Amino acid sequence: MKKAEELAEGEQLIMMARSRWSSYVLPALALAAYVGVWLYARAADEDTWTFRILMLGAGIWGVRFFARRLSTYLMLTDRRIYGEAGVLVTRTLDVPLDRVGGVYVEKNPLGKITGRGTVTITTSGSRFEFPCIPSANKFRDALMRQLELTRAAGERKQADALAAAIARAFRDRDSRRVRRGGGSL
Repeated sequence: MKKAEELAEGEQLIMMARSRWSSYVLPALALAAYVGVWLYARAADEDTWTFRILMLGAGIWGVRFFARRLSTYLMLTDRRIYGEAGVLVTRTLDVPLDRVGGVYVEKNPLGKITGRGTVTITTSGSRFEFPCIPSANKFRDALMRQLELTRAAGERKQADALAAAIARAFRDRDSRRVRRGGGSL
């Protein structure tokens, strides 16, 4: 179990998002075509410098494509959101829900078909992007629902604290009146 998947006592997991096997179908087909073209060129003795540079570029793109999917992870609990993205440079997000400012989903045409998209989460001073999230809209909706519940609970807590402070102030005022010999209201 990853450290991120360890929940605090009483914390409940709402939703987890990470790549599934189906997100590797298109890159696997591209990789197979890449290897096929490279083998054909080697057999036909058409291995020129231009071809090598093009193949190197396609190979780097393929590695980047796979790496983005393998390294993206998001977890939503009833108290916080945790996420990791990146291979060489990893950005980690671990914030309480009351610190989340906004949630955005961006999808390309293929993402609209498959349901995958880039989930962007903003906090007070930062912006975190998590690419290739399956069911991106579903994750956004769950996060927004949890944000509303957290904010409503915070408002209730604040209202209860205010009511308790007002009640305490009235009790103190009444107890001072009684000590001075004054009557009730």
